[in-house]
Amino acid sequence: PAMMIGGSTTSLLSILNRLDYEKYEVDLLLDRNSGELLNQLPERVTLLPPARKHQSRVMEYLHRLFSPRYLWHWWISRKIIKSSGYSIQGAQYREWKDIDFYREIPDDYDVAIAFLEGRQCKFVARHINAKRKLAWIHVNYTDSHFKPDYDQDTMRVFDRIITVSEKCRDAFCKAFPMLSTRTVVIENILSVEYLHQRAGTLSALELDENCINMITVCRIDFNSKGLDRGVEALARLKREGLLNKIHWYIVGGGGDVSKLCMMIEKAKLQDFITLCGSKINPYPYLLGQSLFFQPSRYEGKPMAVTEAQMLGLPVLATEYGSSHEQIRDGFDGRIVPNSTEGIYQGLKEILLKPELISQWTINVRRTDYSNTQEMEKVLMAIDGL
Repeated sequence: PAMMIGGSTTSLLSILNRLDYEKYEVDLLLDRNSGELLNQLPERVTLLPPARKHQSRVMEYLHRLFSPRYLWHWWISRKIIKSSGYSIQGAQYREWKDIDFYREIPDDYDVAIAFLEGRQCKFVARHINAKRKLAWIHVNYTDSHFKPDYDQDTMRVFDRIITVSEKCRDAFCKAFPMLSTRTVVIENILSVEYLHQRAGTLSALELDENCINMITVCRIDFNSKGLDRGVEALARLKREGLLNKIHWYIVGGGGDVSKLCMMIEKAKLQDFITLCGSKINPYPYLLGQSLFFQPSRYEGKPMAVTEAQMLGLPVLATEYGSSHEQIRDGFDGRIVPNSTEGIYQGLKEILLKPELISQWTINVRRTDYSNTQEMEKVLMAIDGL
C-alpha cells in the first residue's frame, strides 16, 4: 500500500537493490506514493502514479458514501466481522469493492507481482495485464484467520504463489490444496551489509550495562504481536521481586499504543519499559542490547528476528509457526510456549540464569544468518523457471 516501515517493505527493497536493471525494467505501483522508506527506492525503479483514484482520503470516503454497491458490501462485511469475530474476514469480503476505487493500468507486462496478501493480490489478479502473475504471501494464512472462500477466485489467477516460510506454505496449501504445486517458499531476503550500514556503530539509547536490556521492534498490535502478554509477565515478575535487573525497549507505532501505555502505567512498570516510538531506522536501537524479545501470538516469518540475529542478538520468542525455522532453542535463544505463562517462565529463566544470554550471544555471533542466496529463487520465479 505504501513504502511504510515493516518487514515486507525491507524485503522488497532488498530484492529491488539486487535486480539487474540491464535485464529487467521495473515499475512500482503503490496505493499511495508515501511512506518513510519511499526515498530508499533504487533510481532505476519507475514509480508509477498512485493506484488509488483519489489521493485525498476525504474524497475517497465521499465517493464510497455515494456508492450503493460499496455500502452494501460494507454492510455485509460488518455482519461477517460480527459473526466470525475476525475483522480480517470482513476486509477480505470488502476488498473486491475497495479496488473499484483504483485506477485502470493500461500497460502490458511480462510479469506482475502482488507483493502483499489481500487487496494487492486482488488488484493484480483483476486489473493488471501480464503474461505471468506472482503473489507473495507474508503471513501464516491460517493463524491470521483468513477465510479461503473469499480468496479462491483471486489465488487461482496466479502462476506462482510465494510464501516466506515452510509453515506459511503448509498453512496456505491446507487452505488451497488445489494450488499446492504452484506454491513455493522463498525467505524474506536480508543483507548483513545493508543492516550494519544502517545500524552504524553507536547505540541510539543509553543502556545500563548492569541490566538485561531487551528490545522489541514491531507494529504495536496486541492481536498479533502479543505485547500485552509481555507486560502481564513483567508485572508478575515485579510482584515477585524479580524485576530489578531488566529493561524492555519497544520500537514501533500502531493502533494499540494508547492501550499499551495504559497497561504500563496501571502495572507501574514505567521504570522497566520504555516506548521509543516509530523509527524510520530502528537498527541503531538494537546495538548494545542483551536480547531481542518477540512475544507474538502468531507470525509469518518475522524479519525483525533475523535482523536482530544478524546484529548479534539472541532471541527470546514464543512458539509461533516458523519460530523453529529461525531460532535453535537453547543455542541462539529460547523458544517458549505461546502463552502469557510461557513468556513469564522464559523471562524468569533469564533473570535467574543470565549466563544463558552470554552463551547464546557467543553462538549468535558465530552464525551466518544471511540468506541472499534466496535471490536466485526470486529470479527463477520471475523468469518462470
